[in-house]
Amino acid sequence: LARHLHVPHRVVCIPDEHDGFDSGIEVVPTPAAARRVAAMKSPEGEQMPSCYRRLWMFSDEAREIGDRVLLTDVDLVVTGDMRQLVARAEPFVGWLPRGKWGNQKHRIAGGFYLMTTGAHMDVWNDFGPDGVAAARAAGYRGSDQAWLSHKLGARAALWGSRDAIYALSDLGRRPVGLPNDARLVQFAGHLKPWDEAAMKLRWVAANYH
Repeated sequence: LARHLHVPHRVVCIPDEHDGFDSGIEVVPTPAAARRVAAMKSPEGEQMPSCYRRLWMFSDEAREIGDRVLLTDVDLVVTGDMRQLVARAEPFVGWLPRGKWGNQKHRIAGGFYLMTTGAHMDVWNDFGPDGVAAARAAGYRGSDQAWLSHKLGARAALWGSRDAIYALSDLGRRPVGLPNDARLVQFAGHLKPWDEAAMKLRWVAANYH
């Protein structure tokens, strides 16, 4: 982010463990409400992650983080200038992955979005076990991103292909090269950018450190 996000910003991490962070990172303890929903299991099965804690960003309490937040997973590699991505002014901007998965038309990925805190608080306030079932019945898959897609997918502003956000799967079965316009690459799936196999890719080694 320091290399590619050329606008004033803070880096805030909301972890379970508080040790070992660089001095430039603000560490905020995971709120109790986020821990409670984190205990809910993913409907995809034990082998899949439960990421419901991220929905806390839609709570009124999340205003303490700041007025405008770019939420990111840690398993993505930033590879280009991000100013175009954060210049959007809508209350919420999500990313529609290129690949098919579930109800693609209104799908929103859970690990990367831009929002004004306090916007769309119904995403948090309406959430519960019934919401998990409703999102799955509507054809959405995953944990938090299923609910996010169910609640906002039909009305959300989205980054598109011109914004050059890629999933690793978009780069082919052997992703040696990187598209010239790439701003970031999401590592959804089992391979992560910190894995030895990923670090053998030059573009990962050059950007993920």
